Amino acid sequence: MFLYCGIACRRKFFWCYRLLSTYVTKTRYLFELKEDDDACKKAQQTGAFYLFHGLAPLLQTSAHQYLAPRHSLLELERLLGKFGQDAQRIEDSVLIGCSEQQEAWFALDLGLDSSFSIRASLHKPEMETELKGSFIELRKALFQLNARDASLLSTAQALLRWHDAHQFCSRSGQPTKKNVAGSKRVCPSNNIIYYPQMAPVVITLVSDGTRCLLARQSSFPKGMYSALAGFCDIDPGELERIRDSCLVQS
Repeated sequence: MFLYCGIACRRKFFWCYRLLSTYVTKTRYLFELKEDDDACKKAQQTGAFYLFHGLAPLLQTSAHQYLAPRHSLLELERLLGKFGQDAQRIEDSVLIGCSEQQEAWFALDLGLDSSFSIRASLHKPEMETELKGSFIELRKALFQLNARDASLLSTAQALLRWHDAHQFCSRSGQPTKKNVAGSKRVCPSNNIIYYPQMAPVVITLVSDGTRCLLARQSSFPKGMYSALAGFCDIDPGELERIRDSCLVQS
C-alpha cells in the first residue's frame, strides 16, 4: 500500500513538473518572439495563421461543431496573390500563441477596412468560397468551439481590435507602427510605446440553492444566457498599487 502511494505521488509530481516546465518554455519562447522582430519573422515561416474578416474568425462546420482552420505562410501568400493582394499584408498579423513544439500561431484580419487602413478589405463572399468556410461572429460560435480554439480566437480578436483602434499616437497624432508580433505599437516621432490595454471585469453567478440567475441581451444567439458580468471602474492609482504589490510579492 505504501509502495503504491509512493509511486502515485511520484507520477503526480512528474506530470506537474512537466506541465510547469512546458508552460515556462512556451512563455519564454513567446517573449523572445515579442521582443525580437527577426525571430518572429523566422517563426512565421513555419507557423500557422488563423484568418479573420471584420473581426469574425474563419470557421468550418464539422459534426455539429466549428473548427478553426489554420494556414501556412505559403498557403496564405498564394491566397493573397490569387486575390491580387501583396504578401506585405501578412505584416498586419499578430502573434497569439504557440504549441508545445514551438510552432507559432498568428492571426490576420483580411476585412478590416477603416479610413486609416492603407490596405483594402478583401470581399467576404469570395473569400468564404475560396476557403470553404464562413466568417462567423465569435460570440455566436464560441460554445461550439473546442477550448483551445475558443481561447486563441478570443485573444486574436481582442488584439486585432486593439490594433485597428490605436493606429495613431495620442500625443503627436502621427501613425504608430506595430512590431512584428503585434505586442506593441511605437510612435516613430517620439518613441512612445503603446501596449494592448486590459479592462478589468467582474462576473458573478447569483445562486439560491439549486437555482441561479442568468441574463441575456438582444445580440445573443437564440438560447444563449450568461451570468451577470460587467466592466470595473478602477481608479488608475489603484492599478499602480496592485502592480507594486505583485512586484513585492514576486
